[in-house]
Order: sequence, then structure tokens, then C-alpha cells
Amino acid sequence: MSPGFQDISAFAPVPWAQIPDLGLYMDQVITFIGRIYQPLYGADMKRFLSPAMINNYVKSRLIPRPAGKKYSREQIALLIMIVALKQVSAMEEIRAMLARREGQTVEALYAAFCQRFNDVIHSLRIDDADPLDAALDFAILSSGFRVGCVAALNGEVEES
Repeated sequence: MSPGFQDISAFAPVPWAQIPDLGLYMDQVITFIGRIYQPLYGADMKRFLSPAMINNYVKSRLIPRPAGKKYSREQIALLIMIVALKQVSAMEEIRAMLARREGQTVEALYAAFCQRFNDVIHSLRIDDADPLDAALDFAILSSGFRVGCVAALNGEVEES
């Protein structure tokens, strides 16, 4: 089942404190993240996160290697961000966006991500009166955001 407008507008990323800190095995990580994103992406998380994808993120150093096959809160937070960003960004772009500034923790990066995610989701005009118009609005926004993302990562956005 696809998400509805109410699902989108009500969505919020899970707070840092609700990410397990005891270490999860890969299948538990996939289940946990699947439950988070189910309101947005529907029930089929295989398209969005799989063991092979997680292994590739580890190999490409987007996330650190798990300790004893268990993923920490930091690794899970990075995966939560990656799942959202990979819908519209390439891996190297995600690497740049998730690069921590000097002294920044994964917790601080995740908090900033959650705040931005909430701001963007709640700024969307969600009007289900005409689904085709709404679909066109979202496609145009997506295109514009994609161009803006690429420009910002290429340093073409003027600093305010």
C-alpha cells in the first residue's frame, strides 16, 4: 500500500534517544528502519534497504564496519539518513552531505538531519483535492531540489 498525504505530513524521523543503543544484528536493523520509513515508502523495504546494500555502504565506508556483526546507534542513524537521501542522491553526494564537520558527532549530524527533514516535510503544501496536480507539484519540487542539491555540492550556491 502506498502512503497517503496524511502519512507524509505526519511523518517524523525517529529521535536519537529512540534508536537502540545496545547493538542490533543486520536483520534487526533492516526491520527497525523499515518500520520507521513504512509510512513514507510503504511495506516493501527491500527496494530501500537490504543486507547487500548495507554491506555496500560498509565497503564504500559510508558507515563503519559493525563490531561483532552488531550495528551501533551511530551506524543505525547513518543508515536512517542514507535511506532517505538515496531516493534522490548518488552515493558520493550522500558521502559529502553526511561528512561531519570537525568535532561534530553523529548524534549532532542526525539531530540536524531530523530538524531539516521535519522542516521540509511540514513546509510542503499537501492538498489531496486534485491528486494529479499534487503529483505534478511534488515532481517539480523534486526536480528543483535535485538541481539545488547538485549545485550546493558543487559549491555553486552563494553563502548567505
